[in-house]
Amino acid sequence: MSDSETNGPGWHATATVGAVLFGLAAVIGYDVTLIAPAQAVGVGPTAAMRIVALLLVVLGLAHVTKALRMRAALHGKKTSELGAVLTNRAALGWVLGGLIGMILILQFGGGFVIGSTWLFVSTARAFGQAIRIKSPAIGFLLAAIVFAFFTRALSLSLPAGPLERLFLG
Repeated sequence: MSDSETNGPGWHATATVGAVLFGLAAVIGYDVTLIAPAQAVGVGPTAAMRIVALLLVVLGLAHVTKALRMRAALHGKKTSELGAVLTNRAALGWVLGGLIGMILILQFGGGFVIGSTWLFVSTARAFGQAIRIKSPAIGFLLAAIVFAFFTRALSLSLPAGPLERLFLG
């Protein structure tokens, strides 16, 4: 069976991802309780963390629901009837390479925009997009917008590299 004939992860993997998402939501929910409440009325420092925890719970529920549906569809069939479900290892390699590449770029001072552009390009490649000018251009534009929004509008700091210092000071 070739990579183009894969059917995606099985129900075990999908259920595991759902459980991990629930675990992350629980850790973030616990961390929220450790942060002091806001001094003034309005949005406090825990608002974004609460939203992220809620979104992780929703994603966890979606994964568990999908896993249960997959399991129900497979119930009663023999393993020999199902065939082997293979993982698209090339796509997984591209995504992991993108994550590791971003970590290394940030670690060695390349900055958020370059690291995020690499992550975008490698993820797009994992989804079948050929590496041409389109993917890096879209990734660069999105990363620059995110960087500018976080640093200018929210006054938060993201790792700055040579491009960020050149364009935004």
